[in-house]
Amino acid sequence: MSAIWVLAQLTLREALRRKLVAAGAAVSVALIGLSAWGFWKLSHNHTMTSGEVQLVIPQAFVLFMFMFSFVVALSASAIASPAVSSEIDSGVLQTVVTRPIRRSDVILGKWAGLAALLAAYSLLVTVVMAAVVHAVSGFTVPNVLAAAGFLFAEGAVLLTLVLLLSTRLSALASGVIGVALFGMAWLAGVVGTLGIAFHVPALHTASEVSMYVLPTDGLWHAVIYYLEPPTYVTQTLGGLAESHGGNPFFAAAGPTWAYLVWAALWFVLVLGLGLVSFERREL
Repeated sequence: MSAIWVLAQLTLREALRRKLVAAGAAVSVALIGLSAWGFWKLSHNHTMTSGEVQLVIPQAFVLFMFMFSFVVALSASAIASPAVSSEIDSGVLQTVVTRPIRRSDVILGKWAGLAALLAAYSLLVTVVMAAVVHAVSGFTVPNVLAAAGFLFAEGAVLLTLVLLLSTRLSALASGVIGVALFGMAWLAGVVGTLGIAFHVPALHTASEVSMYVLPTDGLWHAVIYYLEPPTYVTQTLGGLAESHGGNPFFAAAGPTWAYLVWAALWFVLVLGLGLVSFERREL
């Protein structure tokens, strides 16, 4: 366990040295500043009724958090893709694994360090975003911690997948594949909402299958659900707002326990494959 802890600390320091944290912070500050201006304009728009504002602001908040969802996904891919492959190419890992350190400790230590960084970012950006929007518009996110937790879970899924790819592929290849799969999973979710709206069961089924193959979109919909006020969900389902059938930024219900169990099993399986892959990799 001490080796995993040391490697996690070293991984965090390496991420800081590469200025990934500084770049993510700069992007986040710009997005939060833009959101503060946008929500202030929405809440002080005199051409809309108070009821219309109460419906628009939750949708707008989900859209802004969708941008942060992409930032989390891109960050997870960027920090995980060179974690193993680049250090194999540079010869660093050859030196590390010749010492009394198990190869599994290397993967677990790197994952723990990167996951801690991702968790801190997910929590911080969700809390700050919710606080800023509340200050300028009065909108209160019903469950900030749950939304932040599922945002982290979404990023952790991609982090784990790209780390597995990094044990076999180059940093560029694993990073590109990870981002592409994330985009495909989200697009499949959009296709599923279109299938519901236009009554095409095959599209909805394909979307459901993709949510199990790569759980990122399913976890993103959990984020959406915990960002939505109950009154907003009730009004939308009751037909007092625009039909939700073709809206990919609306979640009528939270994730089921069966799906959460599957997501946990998926994570354990992919992390285990990463351990086995690195164990059998010739350095």
